[in-house]
Amino acid sequence: MSTGMRNGTATVLPFPAQDERAEPAARARVRLEPTRRGRRLLTALAFVLGLLVAVGVMLSLDLSSARAGDEATAPVTITVQEGETLWELAQDHAPAGMSEQEFITEVRLLNKLSTPRVAAGQVLELPEAETAR
Repeated sequence: MSTGMRNGTATVLPFPAQDERAEPAARARVRLEPTRRGRRLLTALAFVLGLLVAVGVMLSLDLSSARAGDEATAPVTITVQEGETLWELAQDHAPAGMSEQEFITEVRLLNKLSTPRVAAGQVLELPEAETAR
């Protein structure tokens, strides 16, 4: 008797038993190495990625020196006249929203004054509204 059965127009063959199935060939370990062109492409990709990260970091930080159009303005300075005090200078030159006491503190910090006394002819740098704390 034959192993297949005849059924009208098609021949039905039995499935092979589990033991009879062919084992797939064990895949040999293959080490893939990029070609010269592939290495160049990977290097270029890493370089571009590094540039993008650097640009992202610079844009996320507030680096005023990295932004175009920011020009440093010269600090406002005055020369102390005979008989003037820091309090009088504060009343005349304090930016809006800054008290006289805050102005005097800023002037002392900017000019590294150890005491609140000033002398005639002394040149003092005055705080601007942005630099005020």
